[in-house]
Amino acid sequence: MTFTTFFGDIHNHNALGYGLGSLARSIDIARSHLDFFAFTGHSSWHDMVSMEGGRERHWQDGFERLITAWPKVQNLIEDANKDDSFSAFLGFEWHSSSFGDQCVIFPDDHQPLCFADHLAELRRFCIDKRAIMIPHHLAYPTGMRGVNWEAFEEACTPVVEIYSEHGNAEDDRGPFPYFNHSMGPRETSQTVKAALARGFKFGFVASSDSHNGFPGAYGEGLLAVHSEGLERNFIIDAINRRHTYALTGDRILVQFGID
Repeated sequence: MTFTTFFGDIHNHNALGYGLGSLARSIDIARSHLDFFAFTGHSSWHDMVSMEGGRERHWQDGFERLITAWPKVQNLIEDANKDDSFSAFLGFEWHSSSFGDQCVIFPDDHQPLCFADHLAELRRFCIDKRAIMIPHHLAYPTGMRGVNWEAFEEACTPVVEIYSEHGNAEDDRGPFPYFNHSMGPRETSQTVKAALARGFKFGFVASSDSHNGFPGAYGEGLLAVHSEGLERNFIIDAINRRHTYALTGDRILVQFGID
């Protein structure tokens, strides 16, 4: 059995949410330099609190833009998969103050958004749809959209997003500290290092979380998968098997071996 390393970005945004640029442009950019990508538009935030000056409208308007455009999104992602040289995945991002943000990646086309008000409900949805649910910007404090490790389960979450434009969640003293947003620095108990010490099992991915409509933006996070092929079923299978590694920028090839 022959495996190949492919590179992609499965967490990024554009104007169909609260970012910049069209989805068609994002697809063109992704096809120009990536092997695969997923568009994960901002979909909902069930436990969002009121913000000073009514700033919550920024997020709410973005959610409405994705909901309105969802039929078009599904068609564009389907059309991006016409050959075996590039794979595009349908997805969305679910916000939660209590449970942390989750990116949902579907294995196939024409799927609904899920407006769950609890992580367990979102997990049931993902299991039913055979979707992958990936927590990101893990190391922010719980209650401030950092991951809730008390609610973590391996079911439908084989990997976590260890790096993105937010920074590096591996350790609270490691390189690439959280700097790009306003939800606080890395919290020791929230880091990947702390979760592994508790006995949790998961693989690592990275993706950009770009809000500029530029998937695979250099330095913002990249995912490598060790896969039998580039078709979507192979990429999803590789992620589920945790045949992945996370990159900050350069496309480093890692030699795998057993015994």
